[in-house]
Amino acid sequence: MQTILFLLRRYLIILIVPVLVGLSACGPAAVQPVTPVPTGTPAPTAIPSPTPLPRGGDLIIRLATDIPNFQPWRPRNRGEEQLTGLLYNGLMRMNPQLRPEPDLARKWETTPDGRVITFTLRTDITWHDGEPFDAEDVRFTLDRLRTLPLTSTALIADLGYIVEVTAPATNTVVLSLSERYAPLLAGLTVPILPRHRLEAQDLETVNFWDMTPVGTGPFRFISRVPGQSIVLGRFDSYHYGAPLLDRVAFVGAADSDLTLSSLQDERLLLAELPWNATRNLTSTIQNIRVGTYPENGFYFLAFNLREGRAFANPEVRKALAAALDLPRLVEAATDGQGIPIASSAAPGSWADLTPLTDDRLQANLELARALLTEAGWELPPGSTIRQQNGVPFEAQLLVRNDDARRIAAAQYLAEVAARIGLQVTVVPTDFETILSKYAPPYDFDLLVGSWINGAGDPNFADYAYYDPDDFTLFHSSQINQGIEDTRITRNFVGFSDPVYDEQSVLGRQLYTIDERIDAYRQTQTRVFEQLPYLYLWADRIPVVLNQRVKTLDGPIDLSTPVYLWNIERWYLDTP
Repeated sequence: MQTILFLLRRYLIILIVPVLVGLSACGPAAVQPVTPVPTGTPAPTAIPSPTPLPRGGDLIIRLATDIPNFQPWRPRNRGEEQLTGLLYNGLMRMNPQLRPEPDLARKWETTPDGRVITFTLRTDITWHDGEPFDAEDVRFTLDRLRTLPLTSTALIADLGYIVEVTAPATNTVVLSLSERYAPLLAGLTVPILPRHRLEAQDLETVNFWDMTPVGTGPFRFISRVPGQSIVLGRFDSYHYGAPLLDRVAFVGAADSDLTLSSLQDERLLLAELPWNATRNLTSTIQNIRVGTYPENGFYFLAFNLREGRAFANPEVRKALAAALDLPRLVEAATDGQGIPIASSAAPGSWADLTPLTDDRLQANLELARALLTEAGWELPPGSTIRQQNGVPFEAQLLVRNDDARRIAAAQYLAEVAARIGLQVTVVPTDFETILSKYAPPYDFDLLVGSWINGAGDPNFADYAYYDPDDFTLFHSSQINQGIEDTRITRNFVGFSDPVYDEQSVLGRQLYTIDERIDAYRQTQTRVFEQLPYLYLWADRIPVVLNQRVKTLDGPIDLSTPVYLWNIERWYLDTP
């Protein structure tokens, strides 16, 4: 999918009033009177009945950032992403491993050339206002979204592969594509919108709060108090079954201390929190579970691979990687929040195929020194810096000066380099200078950087349309070709590898996940071995859940970003 967007590290400005709107808890079910059996009359034989489902209750979720302008296809914060998932459905949806699977569609199939995809829709779906859902709603949504400006959301670039949408029957939608493009299936998790409500609206400027949002999701819109709360109610006609919960309320809690106190007294039952707010949480707040899921983005050390640069030789890159104790770096730089990674894929997702090997999990200085010697970098007697043909090894490592974690990682890397005779000087600098290195003339040796893979908004790492495609980062066609090349290219390190190129193209063309796995295992292996990037870490996002919140499917999996995927089966235990 992804047109990958450059990461301006997120410092969200909290706009909402830190007020919690408590929802009254549901009381116990009313006790039904029992009709007495007359004396001497045999008691009737009891007829077995199904065990009643545990219905009722309100799930109260922290809303850390207000949603003043709601456009469901463009999530700009976590609350908006989750709200959209409760109100709307797409042709496809993400399962807990982030595999796209049919949702409003019952099935899909492609022509042999992969340029036509036919979706057969479910026929048991209605909108929240009672109107029937059909193929014209899908055609309307995709046609309207495809006309939005490309700059509004990276999703639109993916939808741009669609040439035509037709609806030959009420339960059939046909997409004609300009070329085979497998990441589109993830893009088709985009919310399908009601044509009968929006046909006269301009989607580029519409704010869904100016009307009643109407979807097909498990919960329907009830009310909103700007800056304070958004309340949704159970949709009994939901196509996966009526939710067990009565309501879901998002309530404003910008302040972490207020959030913690509200979790303690159960004014909140579910909250995502900053990393530093979760220390010793289970010992201070009773009856909660704490989990984490990985942010949809990652940090890396980029090597300039161009001829004449200090790390152009792959053996030198491999030597630095061999000398590094990656878990120790990540722990020291992130205070435990980071997960050491080996690829660009979201940890735990279907595309997380490259395990960290021992040579990345622990330092091997002997191997690192041997690799440098083989590459012609000798350590003269009495010297601490290696030389080649009398020229000492010197390189600069650029890092943003406004991010203490990146600076700590850069300093650690420089210390590791020094242990094997490489002089690497850390150069903290402003963001604009760093950004300039991603463009010609690519004047850098090493750079600590980061990307986000969100498709909804350039400043938010959403998972709404997740796809692991990293073609734009590493395919040789994405290398700038000179002053006349005006494209925005992402392969700023100059990586070119025929095996990667072949397999990354296949990964974009194969619609079956298992086939894509084969291709991406090979692309990830090539990047892992050739080291255009030395991957560092992905951040973990803490999730706190009251233990009264249960599902019919067993424990709620807080390790996936789409932990709400089966919310229609959630319920509250009676206290």
